[in-house]
Amino acid sequence: MESTLPALAVQTLDILTVEQIKAAYARREPITYADPMLARTELPLQQTFYPYGFPLQVFTNSEEVLVAAKESWQGFRQLFETEPIRFHVGVTEGGSAECPPAPTSRVREHLCSHVANAENFGVSDAARFFSVIWLAQSTLVHRSYVRYFILESAAMFHLAARHSIGIHAACVELEGNGILFCGDSGAGKSTLAYACARAGWTYVTDDASFLVNGRDDSLVVGNCRQVRFRPSAEDLFPELRGLPILQRAEIGKPSIEWNTAPLARVATSFSSRIKHIVFLDRRGGRRNEMVPFPAEVARAYILQRGIGVPGIAAMQTAGVERLLDRGVFELKYTDLDWAIDRLAQLVKEGR
Repeated sequence: MESTLPALAVQTLDILTVEQIKAAYARREPITYADPMLARTELPLQQTFYPYGFPLQVFTNSEEVLVAAKESWQGFRQLFETEPIRFHVGVTEGGSAECPPAPTSRVREHLCSHVANAENFGVSDAARFFSVIWLAQSTLVHRSYVRYFILESAAMFHLAARHSIGIHAACVELEGNGILFCGDSGAGKSTLAYACARAGWTYVTDDASFLVNGRDDSLVVGNCRQVRFRPSAEDLFPELRGLPILQRAEIGKPSIEWNTAPLARVATSFSSRIKHIVFLDRRGGRRNEMVPFPAEVARAYILQRGIGVPGIAAMQTAGVERLLDRGVFELKYTDLDWAIDRLAQLVKEGR
């Protein structure tokens, strides 16, 4: 979709000289101020979205930006009455036809920078609930890149800096009891979460869970609209065979991405109250068993992803401590069916 609004020139007008201003004044002509840094750029298009249930307003000069944001967040509904996050997304003319590199992100106190190159970058201020993002017109052709590396990345910074702490974990729920599946990449979080969903559990998210700050019920929110697999997952789930294997956001690792909305047999929810944390170990040569897991290790695993924004870090730590009090286990398994049955036993018996 092409925007009906023109992209902005990278620099608009040169600074006027004294003589130019005097001449315009003498002719009674309006004086148009220079804006080489685009500080007064108008962003006439606006729409509100609710990523993970939190309000976010996008202001832009490009309809294509709103289309990308809608693809990322259209399925979410408002869950929290918080001050809206504001994105100002300006699109400038030109740019390279090649997809930009993955941005480099850096955080200090309440500020975060996301820089791909001189034409595609953003700065986020968690204290002001605000992000300013600049993109080249040519970059919008790479919509999955814009969604994943630019819009969603900036939104997740705000969520993790102010409203929650991000946990590298999948989440499923049985009979109102949520379980987080933790582990490194490749531990099987997405695979086991989807296997549970096929067995009648409620699916919440595949690998990004956000523990909401300031609550006693250990509420986690996630994106239940999609599940992403490594290509090898089609050996476990025949329904994945034949689906395209995509390079995530055009430059990331290969994966199979599936929209859960058409799957009538899979129950989904955007949130869950967590009762247990389970670290996964599906390496071969081990017998199937569930054993206690050191809380100290679980604490470090979760808190290492905390951004540490002043005034928020203590609240995040307190939420993690409440979460750990609910019980931490390690699930060692090689058989998916056994793992699902053992997790159901954990829900029913608490051990």
